[in-house]
Amino acid sequence: MASQGDGEVWYAHPVYARYWQHYHQAMNWHQRHKRAYRKALEVGYFQALYSMYPSAMQRYSDWHAEESCETEESSDESQIECDVSNMDISEELRQYFAQTERHKQELKKQQQMEAEQHESYVLADQDLHRVSWRSSLPPSERPGERRTAEMKKLYGKDAAKIQGMETAMQLTFDRNCDKKQPKYWPVIPLNL
Repeated sequence: MASQGDGEVWYAHPVYARYWQHYHQAMNWHQRHKRAYRKALEVGYFQALYSMYPSAMQRYSDWHAEESCETEESSDESQIECDVSNMDISEELRQYFAQTERHKQELKKQQQMEAEQHESYVLADQDLHRVSWRSSLPPSERPGERRTAEMKKLYGKDAAKIQGMETAMQLTFDRNCDKKQPKYWPVIPLNL
């Protein structure tokens, strides 16, 4: 291996010549493949848009013709020609584009739902009582009516006694929280 003082770098050593030859061949193939893939996408999207909006595409036909000339000139070395004038789109391709659009819409809806859920997160170090869902509308039923009915269904004739004990315990807890202002554990958000 050559030292740094000689001015020669280790990867320029003749031992690695075969590696670099393969590397350059692979990179040339990769670049040609990227150009061909990009052209295929351009053709596919142009045809799909033309089938959906033919009048709009006629307005931009001059622009697209200029683009196709540029891409044909730049692809002389890769010898890939792209003629979109007589290309037909199969029904499968149209279905593929329609399905892709549906997937995009579903993903957008899912992202909106996740954003709404994220807004409703309460950080662990914040007081839960600060989050309130206030409304200007009057209540649709009397406060506590549903809870009283559930308690009667669960506990029968002792429902009032048990509900009183639960209320006393909750009030004690709330009073202690107001006095001591404890920090909720852990103090990092839990986004599960």
